[in-house]
Amino acid sequence: MKTRNFRNLEIYHLAHQFVLDIYELVKDFPKSEDNNLTSQLRRAATCLPLNIAEGSGANSNKIFLNFLIFCYRSCLECEACLRLSKDLGYIDDQKFGIYFEKLDRFIRKLYRYMQYLEGSIGDRKRDKSFFYRQNKHYFDDNMKKRESMRALC
Repeated sequence: MKTRNFRNLEIYHLAHQFVLDIYELVKDFPKSEDNNLTSQLRRAATCLPLNIAEGSGANSNKIFLNFLIFCYRSCLECEACLRLSKDLGYIDDQKFGIYFEKLDRFIRKLYRYMQYLEGSIGDRKRDKSFFYRQNKHYFDDNMKKRESMRALC
């Protein structure tokens, strides 16, 4: 298998920029949140490029796909943290919308790359069920929900 270089992946660069943006955002959070919501949001966001980088070194697309699934789950964690931040009054609706859009754009690119990877796995009949059986409904349901959320932002 050809080795992947995470530095050449668009999803890596989007994730990296999202982390930088999150670090800038949380600078204005209350000091009392440093060891709680601030830390959790930073860690969840940091997981995005780190899982892409680590997974890109895997010796199979199937293993890389697992890392991207972890990355997606961290995206959901970021979204939950952003919602809490808004509800607690740390960010306003406008900032929430901006960061939601950034995260949504990343998730869409990630999802398409995951579909591409899944399609390139060797024995498609057997391995395709790996992704679809465990995650397809999960991603499709969340993508529909994200569509309706984007309409609200």
